[in-house]
Amino acid sequence: MDKVLKDLGNGAVISDVGDDGIQIEVPAGVKIEKPIYLTQLLGKKDKLKIEQGVFIYLREGSEADVVITDRTAVNRPFKVKRDIIADVRKDARLNLYLLQEQGTKSVWLNKMDSYNSGHLTLGIFCLGGASITNSLLLDMCAEGATADVSGMTIASGTQQVTNAVTVTHRAPRCRDRELFKQILDEEAVGRFEGLVQVNPHCPGADSQQTSRNICLSRTARAYAQPQLIIDTDDVRCSHGATVGQLDEEALFYLQQRGIPRHEARLLLLSAFLNEVVDKVSIDGLRERLRMMADARLRGDLNHCVACGSCGTFGAIDN
Repeated sequence: MDKVLKDLGNGAVISDVGDDGIQIEVPAGVKIEKPIYLTQLLGKKDKLKIEQGVFIYLREGSEADVVITDRTAVNRPFKVKRDIIADVRKDARLNLYLLQEQGTKSVWLNKMDSYNSGHLTLGIFCLGGASITNSLLLDMCAEGATADVSGMTIASGTQQVTNAVTVTHRAPRCRDRELFKQILDEEAVGRFEGLVQVNPHCPGADSQQTSRNICLSRTARAYAQPQLIIDTDDVRCSHGATVGQLDEEALFYLQQRGIPRHEARLLLLSAFLNEVVDKVSIDGLRERLRMMADARLRGDLNHCVACGSCGTFGAIDN
């Protein structure tokens, strides 16, 4: 029998389902007013290899905000594999955010399967780790379902970050948006792999994939591979990707107005990320992400406002 860890009220519960699994279930028509935070902080007493699951079930017309945060209190070679299943029923609304603040030796694999008949917002924010892979399979399985998927990556040193998103339209008039932005320095590697497939007999599909990348060094690498497979008529689908450097004209413009080059760089990089951060619906989380991104860009994440023990990271701003 599942062990109830927390009663959220009106029949909504967080349960321990065994084998390092957590389940969140929200009955039909129930709105969870406060965000649900699932925070994992790994220390020197924790196993180096961990497998776990997070299962989220939102019934018809329900709503919930869920924040999954991964941190490491010591810089050890943790290897974590997590399976996430999100079942969002008709007219339900799930806002799900993944915050990744691991040390420079950590390897993380998040595999997410989402069955979306309602409205899904997913934000992935990668601020650390040696190798991070986020793999999302999103099944748009009811007419009128919507999904807004976004990601922000700030990486330096030899970090490698991959975000792979596959969206399948299995019903008419579904809408999805993917927006991923990366800032890469030193020898960091960032990848976006996107695939949108519109099945036959699914007219009215509306899809847009966007990947934007800034490389701050000659040795940083950004790879973007957005793809579309369209097997029906009457669709509106597009994709685009850019890889470049910081805009020198904008930098010169700010310096001409008395802003030091160091601060001008930070302003431009923060502005580049704001489009992703602004999508976060939780006010406190949105402001925390701004502070964390600013600290990461300054190379001061080891002195962050969260716990001060995230390890040593390379500085983006030189």
